[in-house]
Amino acid sequence: MTNDVLILVVDDEALIEELVVSGLEDAGYTVVAAQSAEYAIALLEQTETVFRVIVTDVNLVPHKLTGWDVARRARELTADIPIVYMSGASGQDWTANGVPNSIMIAKPFVNGQIVTAVSHLLNASGPSHTE
Repeated sequence: MTNDVLILVVDDEALIEELVVSGLEDAGYTVVAAQSAEYAIALLEQTETVFRVIVTDVNLVPHKLTGWDVARRARELTADIPIVYMSGASGQDWTANGVPNSIMIAKPFVNGQIVTAVSHLLNASGPSHTE
């Protein structure tokens, strides 16, 4: 059941944030959105909030912190939290980054890609998953 899965979506572009949030909500997930890394990190540090997945843009302009900073802090709090990275930057080899339990999606994307990535990561990180 997806409605008990809380997802944090981080993107500084309101239109993309709304697209991702609506797609995930349509798929039955509960979503909290943040338009900056700073706000996302504050949400992560709230002890009563337990996110199961993070979906974050890599480049959060014009903020000082990036999606990598959000992921780093999230992994400090919950070591194996699944992360979906989104980026419009071209020419980067995301597989070389060696970030475990994560998926990189290039912008522009079809909204179903985000839902598929989240579902895949949740299935991979379930109780029966071993690395």
